[in-house]
Formats: sequence, C-alpha cells, structure tokens
Amino acid sequence: MKKISIKNILIPVDFTDTSDAATANGIKIAALLKANIFLIHVMEFNAYNYSVFPETEIVIPSVLELESAVDKKMNLIKEKIRKKFSIIPKVLVSIGDVPSEIIRFSKKEKIDLIVMGTHGISGYKELFIGSNAQRVVTLSEIPVLTMQKSSGKCKFKKILLPIDNSLHSREKVNLAMIIADLFKAKIQIIGLPDSKEKKVLNMFNIKCRSVEKIIAADELPFKTTLVYGINLAEASIKFASKNKCDLIVINTGHESEVTGIFMGAFAQQIVNHSKIPVLSFKHSEGHFSIDTSGFGIS
Repeated sequence: MKKISIKNILIPVDFTDTSDAATANGIKIAALLKANIFLIHVMEFNAYNYSVFPETEIVIPSVLELESAVDKKMNLIKEKIRKKFSIIPKVLVSIGDVPSEIIRFSKKEKIDLIVMGTHGISGYKELFIGSNAQRVVTLSEIPVLTMQKSSGKCKFKKILLPIDNSLHSREKVNLAMIIADLFKAKIQIIGLPDSKEKKVLNMFNIKCRSVEKIIAADELPFKTTLVYGINLAEASIKFASKNKCDLIVINTGHESEVTGIFMGAFAQQIVNHSKIPVLSFKHSEGHFSIDTSGFGIS
C-alpha cells in the first residue's frame, strides 16, 4: 500500500454541538496519527448572524467585540484540548467567506485532512457548517471528513467502500485501506451496477475482484456485496445503515468533471444525507492513486 502522511489536521469550529462532536473526533484521529491540530473559526457577516436577537433588542456588536468574544471561546477550546489530550492546537480566527477561508488556510498550512461537522439537509436555512460542508468538499484538494452530530464517537470498525461505474472510483481504495489499517477495521466493498444486465454484472464482479486483490495484498479484512438500486447514493446509505458501517469513503473529482456541476449527484447526496461519517476527496492525477493495470481494467 502506498503510504500517505497525515501530519496536519484542520477542524473548522462554529461552537455548535455538531461542531463540538467533529472536534472531538478530529482530536481522536490526530492522537492516533500523532498529527498537529489546527482550529479555525470564520466570521461571515450578514443579517442572519443577528436574527437570534428580538427585534426590540438588537444590538449589533462591533467587529472588534465579536473578534474578542470568538478569541475567548477558541482559547477555551484550546485549553480543554491541552488539558485532556496534552495537545496544543493552533488557533485561527478569520473573516470572510467560510469555505474560501477554510480552503485558503488549508493550503497555507499544508493541511492533510479537514474534519468538519455538517447539519445535513433540512427544510430550514442551514447553519454555518451545514451550508458550507458541501462547498468545502467540492473545493478541497485534500480529504474531507464530514459528520453529523448523531454520528457519535468515530469507531470506524466497518468501512463502506462503494464501487460505481465512474472512471476514478477505484482510486479511493487506497485511502480506505489507510483508515482500515489505522482503526483495525473491516472494509465492506459494495459494487453498484446501474443495470441488472448480465454483461454489466460480470463487469462489476471483475472490478470488485480487482479491488479485493489490492486489499488482500495488505492482509486487511474485507467482504464484497453487489447492491443494485435506481438511486445509487440512497442504496449506499441504506446498505451502510443496515449493515452497521461507521464510515463511507467516496471521491468527487470524476463527477464534477463529467457532469460539469460542483459535485456529482452521488457524492452530493452522500455528503448531505448520510448519518454516517463520510470521507471524501477529489481525484487528481497521481494523488491517492493505486495501480490497477494488472487486473485487466483500464
């Protein structure tokens, strides 16, 4: 397996319970990897920020007052982390567009993994992280781990690895193997054919066998199942829930290239609707790639 170094982990913070859960899990992963932790809060000013105040009591604080209040909260989090885990995170407070600032900072500090909470999709306006997680996943060139509050503590004992018919789908295998090795987890491979035709099913069986050989070479436990569904994202989430998977690994780069939209329908639905943590990364040539040339698949 190609070794990948994750030395710097970035955790966006917005002081919600969801953000707190993501922070706790990000710290756990950092401790296992002996990685550095970076915490970032981005202040994005608009009328919605003050909608929590009754109209008769609106007192809009100055930028300096807000920065001071945020600094205090961030330093409290920093101190709690120091006391509990003997880790001293680097803290940053920034002003601007949330996803853009997260991506800018991740590049500046050479971040290897972003861990952030998401409130998922609801009928209401999403909050700080909920409305921005998908944009970060779309823009980021490095892996992004997203999770909802309901995800609980990251155990990662069974990792779901969806294999669809997209060009670069197999390239996420390497990343799943690294997490499986780290957490002593089992990899659950699911082939997602878009047709029940014999030719298509045979192709997926061959594709899954190639993935199995790669995983078996590293002596990691795995199981393979073919899952057919009209909506492949929905089928994946349903399978993950039924089979008690606790992480889904997907990639997004091939979908944005093919569809011409920010993120393909499969990845978009997984990130927005999965109650199970999702590890996403955008395909780029040579990044997290594995050689499958010896398995008869172009």
